[in-house]
Amino acid sequence: MKTILFYWSRGAETRRDIIMLAAECGKKEKPCYLSTLAKRLKLSHVAIKKHVDLLLEEGYMKVTNPGGKPAFLALTGKGREVFNEISEK
Repeated sequence: MKTILFYWSRGAETRRDIIMLAAECGKKEKPCYLSTLAKRLKLSHVAIKKHVDLLLEEGYMKVTNPGGKPAFLALTGKGREVFNEISEK
């Protein structure tokens, strides 16, 4: 599934960008919110949410403050593996 989500399917580039930005936030110990991602990627909140929902569902990201508004997003171990793979290229 990883190959399809990040390389072959429509929106793969956006999901790779989201992974990179989430990793950057994690390194800086800064919050990563949908609005932050949307602003940095110059996409709508709705578009980013669709990608993030997929990444959450597949276990690449997690919400670290369940029920919090806004949700604080972070990479999981699986997401960090993708980040390492992407950043090596």
